[in-house]
Amino acid sequence: MTDALGARRRTLAAAYARLVSPRATGLPNWLVVTWYPALVALLGLVLIALHISGTSSGVNFFTYETGVDPRLVWGSPKPIRGDEWLVQQGWVVSQAQQGFPLINGTFPGGMNSTAVMELPSWDWTALLRPHMWGFLLFGLEVGVAWQWWIPGIALASAAYLLFVTLVPRRPITAAFVATAVFFSPIIQWWYGPNSIWPVAWALLAISMTVWILRDTRRWVRVTWAVVVGWLAATAAIGLYIPFSLPCVLVFVFFFVGTVLRERPWSRERSAVLWKKLAPIVAAGIAAAALIGLFVVTRLDVFAAVGNTVYPGQRSDATGSIYVKDPQLAGLLGAPFGQSFSASSPNVLGANQSESATVILIALFLTPALAWFAVSKWRKNRHIDWVLVTTCLTVIIFLAYMLVPGWDAVARLLLLDRVQPERMRVGFLALTPVAIALVVREIDSMEVTGLKATLRRTLLPAAACAAVAAVLCGYIVFLVRTQDPYVQVVASYWKITTVAIVLCTFLFFFRRSITVAAALLLVAALTIGAGVNPLYRGLYNLNDTRIGQAVLEINRQDRGTWLGVGENPSMAVLMSSGVDAYSGMQPYPSEEMWHDIDPDKSDEDVWNRLAYVRWKFGVGEPVSTAPVADQIITTFDACSEFAQQHVDYVLADSDPPSMECLTSLDEEKQGGTDMAIYAVVPRAG
Repeated sequence: MTDALGARRRTLAAAYARLVSPRATGLPNWLVVTWYPALVALLGLVLIALHISGTSSGVNFFTYETGVDPRLVWGSPKPIRGDEWLVQQGWVVSQAQQGFPLINGTFPGGMNSTAVMELPSWDWTALLRPHMWGFLLFGLEVGVAWQWWIPGIALASAAYLLFVTLVPRRPITAAFVATAVFFSPIIQWWYGPNSIWPVAWALLAISMTVWILRDTRRWVRVTWAVVVGWLAATAAIGLYIPFSLPCVLVFVFFFVGTVLRERPWSRERSAVLWKKLAPIVAAGIAAAALIGLFVVTRLDVFAAVGNTVYPGQRSDATGSIYVKDPQLAGLLGAPFGQSFSASSPNVLGANQSESATVILIALFLTPALAWFAVSKWRKNRHIDWVLVTTCLTVIIFLAYMLVPGWDAVARLLLLDRVQPERMRVGFLALTPVAIALVVREIDSMEVTGLKATLRRTLLPAAACAAVAAVLCGYIVFLVRTQDPYVQVVASYWKITTVAIVLCTFLFFFRRSITVAAALLLVAALTIGAGVNPLYRGLYNLNDTRIGQAVLEINRQDRGTWLGVGENPSMAVLMSSGVDAYSGMQPYPSEEMWHDIDPDKSDEDVWNRLAYVRWKFGVGEPVSTAPVADQIITTFDACSEFAQQHVDYVLADSDPPSMECLTSLDEEKQGGTDMAIYAVVPRAG
């Protein structure tokens, strides 16, 4: 019976080997290429059809309603994700109210909906934003789910395709790694198109490079070039350089290593190589042209953003990570990532998003990549340039974060545009690259004898696992001695730590590689799977009683609005699409601020990306910026500004005087009393 069982296992193994057998070019067959992306896409489309996403717009429910939110399917909305549920979704609803225009007319003077902020609009740039098509074609309920899942599908699929491109016989391992990349905490806490597309694009671009150099079929090579060129523009016009640049560097260094690996030293080999690279060059030129057209047609917006006080022209010095993360707790804090939901700020960082990091498996495996590169050189005087350039990428990332004093060089590489703590995303893009390169080396070894096994497999495994153990041990010690409560709320930190160290070790043995990938996925799920909820549709403030009241009053007699108080009044006016002086401005409107501050005495305050909020005061408007991204301005209904420019006031606090105001409506929204007033002429 044992012999029969063994024979059956061998038969199944042989059948599986045939199933995953690569093409003659060494590239994966189409079954291997398609099964995981198809599965992920099917799951995503089902969730889109059910209008389910991970939006935290349900945070609004607790402000405007009481009881249990019927839209919440699982988990809990995260207030920290205000850029998503308050800003992004607020302006998306405003766009829908106005018919998805290029210029959103809420602020006096308008706001370009396609630059700085990514909003759906009937503009040619919509072709470059596939994540926005759902809003334009199917409305808000489908659109919010479409926007959520399309970039996620792209990221998971890109990580998988990269892995099987480099290691075509391991689709199960690739699926585990790709899913772990998706659930990485830095993705989940920063979840949004402009943070996901750069990573997805870099991984797809690396895959494209390998396919175009190996596959002889023209249609395959052209298809890769078109898709990656198009998505290059998609990632670029998201305009989030701190995430884009590290990912671009990952691709560039891999591309250089791959080209050098072709040994284009002779004229003949160089000519052949450039012929192969023609689709990549063409895709790059086309993407650059699209990006250039986008920039040229929005120069006024970019000039306005560049001239702001915040964010302005950011520039960070090398080694400045110690300012925000002096003990590197945030960088190394992945084992305790579960604590972000219950304990913030803590030793890991100022808030959940700033604390969110990456499982640094690429860093842990770098000694092995260097080991393999040196071994190949010693054996046959052959330089494996891909291994070398991957190691260089890690070194550059670490040097920028940790080593001060080389700012001039960093500026040449544009690294100064990346806050050092954001450089962590580069390690995420490197995760499937580093694992695939290690697995490829292990699978290619023909190890015979105990001595060869120790030298070629066990020693690099032990070295990398030791790096992982030391760095994980350091963060455990730091948390235990400085913020022990983090250990309490991160109840699974032991499982996560063991899984990270053990998977690092097991990636170096053929029979345990899939187990190692599964352990990596366990660690990622433990840290990142519970970050975002599952939510049906979105909470639309226009469906609330106060939202309906605003729209009805404005329909009867259109006017200009202003919200006084905390975020609720601002948020309602943002979503309503009415003309208003309240909202989140990505850049200041000259017309709006000329109305508020005609002599520009407060320009240093309002010339920034910020929430524009108001509070009751006396006299003409006076603006302050209590934090970098908030502008709070005083409002007096009897002031010249109010008398000339404001028709209605929505307030969630009582005015000190009803002079120049008359009450139109009052609504109790959850625990908040909100009132609408009309501005009337002052006496005399």
